[in-house]
Amino acid sequence: MQSTRVERPEQLALEVGRWSVSVTMLAVTVVFVLVVGMLLNSNWQNNNRAEGWRHRAVAAEEVARGLRVVIADRSKTLNQRTRQANVLAATLASSRGKLRQSKSRAGALAQQQRQLAGDFAQAETARRKLSAQRAALASVASTLSTCSQGLQSVVAAAQSGKPKAELAKARPFLTKCNRARARLGAVRESAG
Repeated sequence: MQSTRVERPEQLALEVGRWSVSVTMLAVTVVFVLVVGMLLNSNWQNNNRAEGWRHRAVAAEEVARGLRVVIADRSKTLNQRTRQANVLAATLASSRGKLRQSKSRAGALAQQQRQLAGDFAQAETARRKLSAQRAALASVASTLSTCSQGLQSVVAAAQSGKPKAELAKARPFLTKCNRARARLGAVRESAG
């Protein structure tokens, strides 16, 4: 029967001076040193990256502070401009209202002007009519005055001399006086 025991090969050993090291141990140690070195390198890189991120975060915070200041200034300016715009809008609304009132007043004034123009035209027509009536009355009055004077001279002559001969001369004056009286009646009727 064979033995079930596995035999180990002899480990290779290196002798360095007084030291004897097995190749397996040496390989494990090298791998361990490499792994520890890689871990240290990775840790160092992570620390460098973390430091870089800290610097970037500080720079970003400074930029953010600057932007906050800019935003605050811009907000103040925007609020100021908004207030100015609101004042201008209120002024515009007030001006529009005043313009509407002015237009309304202008319309009322135009209506009054048309009314006054109509009244003036009526007054001018009445003035012309009265002027024509005054002229007609003056003409009739002048004719009646002339007629009256003529009749007075005939009556005076008839009283001082021959009445029949003088009264015959009175006929044209009487005709003239009658025409003047008829004209006076017509002028009075046209005056209403």
